[in-house]
Amino acid sequence: MANFKDFVKRDLETFINLDEFAEIHHIDGMPVKSIIDSDVLQIYSNVKAEQYDGVYRSVLALYVKEDDLGYRPVRDQHLDIDGSIYIVDECSSEMGILKIVLGVAES
Repeated sequence: MANFKDFVKRDLETFINLDEFAEIHHIDGMPVKSIIDSDVLQIYSNVKAEQYDGVYRSVLALYVKEDDLGYRPVRDQHLDIDGSIYIVDECSSEMGILKIVLGVAES
């Protein structure tokens, strides 16, 4: 008989699915089904705003199945996502999905 974790694992395919929410993004050169959420900027902008003349800090969240990425990024690690370098602010895992909050200074 299937347990709750089995059902959740099957449900991951609903969210991290190319026909639904996910797209292929190249993470450190490897194609990975993932979701990028740039709306996280609004949430973090009041808390972590570092502003200098002509420079602002962009923040986004990357959602990926932990098994697809193969490792768990750590704070201050650099990640190349689709040719842009980001710095890991935080990484958490919930039922097999990694939420990786990334930041980059832009002008």
